[in-house]
Amino acid sequence: MKISKVEVEVPAGRYILGDPCYAVPEDAWYPLLQSCNYFDDPIGTVKDATRHFLVLAFSTKWGDGSYRGTDGNVYPVDAGLIGLVPVEAVDMDALRDDLCTVVTFDKPTKCSSNGDGKLRFGHITIDTDPTDSEEEEEDEDEAEAQRIDDASWRA
Repeated sequence: MKISKVEVEVPAGRYILGDPCYAVPEDAWYPLLQSCNYFDDPIGTVKDATRHFLVLAFSTKWGDGSYRGTDGNVYPVDAGLIGLVPVEAVDMDALRDDLCTVVTFDKPTKCSSNGDGKLRFGHITIDTDPTDSEEEEEDEDEAEAQRIDDASWRA
């Protein structure tokens, strides 16, 4: 059984937005995956010596790759996931800024995955199924070209 529509409200705060595999310390990655059944449940736990942090992640429509967000950033994916990791759980000195983006939510914020490939993190949407819109545009372009060709035959 697969959950296709999920909505989660995250607390106000600063987060790393991107594939959590780039933000979570290597020694915490496998325990994180186990804590949420490899993100079949969208919320997992990262622990350090004294604290634990909740990590939210949704599966992308097509797995690994690079996906553009409405914020203009491109999000590389290597674990088939895009989500939010609290900055307190991340070694910011080791984080490559070309792999993730820091976002700040001033109030509790809704995040969702509707099974359509569009992952929403507050005001940012990351389309992990861009082929649909590209194919629709190509179909529209082809239809327009066909109308022009048909019109030229009538002239």
